[in-house]
Amino acid sequence: MSLTRSIEALGRLVIPVVFCLLASWSHGQFVVERSPWLDDESITEEPVEQRWSVTNLQTKEPIKALFTVEGINPRKPVALKIHEDTLLQLSPYRRYGRICVEPNYMLYADYIYADPDISCDTIQLAPIAVGLETALPGIEFMPGTEDLYFTSIPALEALLEFVQVHPTLAIAIVGHENESTDRVDAEMKSRDRARAVFEYLVSSGIDSYRLSVEGAGDQALVFPEPQTPEEAEANRRISVRVTNY
Repeated sequence: MSLTRSIEALGRLVIPVVFCLLASWSHGQFVVERSPWLDDESITEEPVEQRWSVTNLQTKEPIKALFTVEGINPRKPVALKIHEDTLLQLSPYRRYGRICVEPNYMLYADYIYADPDISCDTIQLAPIAVGLETALPGIEFMPGTEDLYFTSIPALEALLEFVQVHPTLAIAIVGHENESTDRVDAEMKSRDRARAVFEYLVSSGIDSYRLSVEGAGDQALVFPEPQTPEEAEANRRISVRVTNY
């Protein structure tokens, strides 16, 4: 699916102001986050060298996999083929988002900072199995709403590709909310966000019978007692769970 078609599909789901944001995005306005290690006086802006590799979670055998990485080029995501031992020079002040769609493996997504204390980072891909669930931190929403934010496009495209390359796959799209005093409201909000992702996939050509929507509310917190805004935001997320394969 082309980026243009992705933007058109996403545009049908979000409020009009997003179109202005998309114009800025086309000129490379990705958000680059500050690394916590820069607060240490001993840290400079010298590149951090890391070796990335990919293995099968079950067998530990090496895998050659194609990743979409945000942060290497601050203007756009980069397609990166990670071999058994891929050496990268990373900026210590950037957050890197990594997404991988590898046939017969579970969709992979995470965010990392270039931790100077980590010289080797092994990414483990899990073979697809019914019941597997993974979070997609790259799917984000307009503040205080259930409307998809334009920065979600790479993660939404990856999810779409994941479903397309596995024709027998069915998934549950699960919305999660941060800690709330109103359980019913939290469930409704989380379900509405999952529904927005459902509608994106259906509008992109995925049969609705392969998808289901769930609102978990605040019943599966990543951080039961969030201490920072980042931890609270990590609780408010979308995950996908394999229901048939």
